[in-house]
This record gives sequence, C-alpha cells and structure tokens, in this order.
Amino acid sequence: MLKSALRRSILRALAVVVAVVSACTGAELRTPYTESELQTAVPMGIPAVRTWADAPLSVLRPQVAQLPVLNGAHEFSILALSGGGEHGAFGAGLLNGWSQSGQRPTFSIVTGISTGALMAPFAFLGSPYDQRLKELYTDMSFHGILSGSPFMGFFGEGLYNTRPLQRIVARQIDQTMLADIATAHRQGRRLFVVTTNLDAQRPVLWNMGAIAASERPGALELFRKVLLASASVPGLFDPVYIDAEANGRHFKEMHVDGGTSLQVLAIPLKLAAAGRVVAAHGPPGQLFIIINNILEPAFTVTKPKTLSITARAFNTLIKSDFYDTILGSYLFAEKQGFKFNLAYIPNTFKFKTHELIDPNYMTALFEFGRANGRLGGNWQHLPPRLYR
Repeated sequence: MLKSALRRSILRALAVVVAVVSACTGAELRTPYTESELQTAVPMGIPAVRTWADAPLSVLRPQVAQLPVLNGAHEFSILALSGGGEHGAFGAGLLNGWSQSGQRPTFSIVTGISTGALMAPFAFLGSPYDQRLKELYTDMSFHGILSGSPFMGFFGEGLYNTRPLQRIVARQIDQTMLADIATAHRQGRRLFVVTTNLDAQRPVLWNMGAIAASERPGALELFRKVLLASASVPGLFDPVYIDAEANGRHFKEMHVDGGTSLQVLAIPLKLAAAGRVVAAHGPPGQLFIIINNILEPAFTVTKPKTLSITARAFNTLIKSDFYDTILGSYLFAEKQGFKFNLAYIPNTFKFKTHELIDPNYMTALFEFGRANGRLGGNWQHLPPRLYR
C-alpha cells in the first residue's frame, strides 16, 4: 500500500514537472494559414526565389529559363551534394583535393541538401572558398554546433537548439559571399538548396542565387535561414521558421531538413531539360553526385535493443533511398547524354566513431576525401549495384 501511494506521488510529481516544462518550452504560437495562401506566399518580402522541388517541368522551367550559352568557356556541369550530417567532411575534403588536382570544373548548377546545403555555396564559388569550407568541417564539434538539454528539448521543438550553428553560418555566410554568389547568378550559373516545408509535407527548391541577387534588405537573413533549415534534422534540432506573407496576412512557415523529403536533389537534370540547356550548350556535359554517406551494405550483428534496431533500420532505409535516387539520376543522365560521375564513402574507410559529432572522425574523413579529390575525384560511372 505504501509503495503504491509512493508510486502515485512520484507520478503526480512527474506530471507537474512535465506540465511546467511544457509551459516553459512550449512551441511558438503560430498564425494559421491555408494551403492556397502558401501557394502564393512571399518569403521575407523576396518574390520569385522558390518553387516546389517535386513540381512538374512546366513549373520548374522558369528556374533555368535564363541560363545563357557559355560560348564554350566551360563545359556544362552539374554538381549534386547529398545530406549526411558529419559525413559531409568527405565531400568537403573531395572538393578541396579536386581543386588541388587542377581538374575541378566551374559548375553551371550546384544543388545541396542538408549538410550538402551547408557546403553548396562554397562548392559553387570554387577554390577561393576551399579553406573556409575546410574550416567548416574540420573545426566542428558537438558543443560547437549544438546546445541545450535533450530532456528539456523533449518538451520543446527539438532535442537540441542550433544557436551555435546559427552563429557559424552567420560567420561563414557574409555579405561578401552573398555578392559573389549574386555575380555568378547574373552570369547564368545557378545554386539551389532544398528544405522541407513540414506543413505542406513537400520539398522546397530555393534559388539561392536569386535570393543573393535580389538586393532586398532581408536577402542575407533569408539565405542563412534556408541553409540552416536544410540542415535541421526534425526532432533532433529545432525547426526554422521563415516569415511569409500572402494576401496581406503574415505567418511563419515551418522548414526542416531537406533530407526529410529528398536524400539528394535528383532533379538538376530535370531542370536542365526543362530549360532546354542541353541542346543550347552543344555537348551535354557532366553530372557529378557526391554522396556524403556509406552506400555499400555493411554486415554487423545488430544488438537486440530498441535503439540499436531502430538506428540499423533507419540506416538501411537511407541506403535504399540513395540507391533509388542514384539509379534514377543515372538513367536520366543516360537519356540526356550526360556523363555520369558518382563519389561516396566506401567501406574501405575504417575510421570508427561513437559520438554524434566527432572532430577526429571528421578530420580523418576530410583527409580521405581530399586524397580522392587529388586523383581527380576517383569517380564511378555506374550506380553501385551496377558497378560490380
């Protein structure tokens, strides 16, 4: 009887704690808005800078309609950067080494999702920004990008807040970089980043060069918010709210990791076809895909624990999604006459980590990627399961 009463007292106390914590950390009140308002919403007063990434070609066409002929100065090339969290050190290293090889092209289109979104502006601007890209991925640590208590976060919007990461993005993405991206955009090159609008359950394709070139007062803030949103894993990190206006009404859209809806932006070729840039540029050019993850199956005896089983199943699902996306990109590239190039972290990379964000692991992975980049990228020209 005493134990039962004590148990009830403990449960009531916990209920009070949960209620207090929920009240203190409750989600930000949001102004309701409709799906039709979302279709015409202007983010932060800057129009014509986004569309749905899963939209039909007729809707996507305006995004590349103004791509000019490069008059043979550069081969038409597309770079697609995937998500992968701390594994992004691989792509950062590969890009650095690729510059050192002297074979890295000036990309016509760069797309990025999640950690790929964070590196996309640096990849877009080329070797002058290699050192800053290296610092972004080799100076990173758990407390350097995350803060907060997972227990308190359980009653909020994410287990961790990303205020430290916001400061890193603000330091790296400055007005000078924005001006450089705007210049490249006006020359006809394109930089795209994907977020997921959680309200609509759809991927959003952001034309980052158009944001940079808009010269609107909020352009730098919106640019940073889109990058942060694309890298904010829902549940683990706080979502990013983007102010929008439609029909005179203001509301906040909830955006999270682009990897929630797409693992790698599989539509750059779709965009190219929409704009008929393939025919305009003579030789079709090349598609480069960098997967910041391990694709090959890796045998291990899974521990019979809930978290271990869940993590293993999620990892298997991610690999399956990557395979499907890569195969679709390969088939489209073949149809359009593009040369297909793929790089990913192989199972031969044996450095192990047991932390969420391990600086030693990221430095080792960066150097591994850089070694491959110095070889010109060490690209595969078939999807993994067709390669064997």
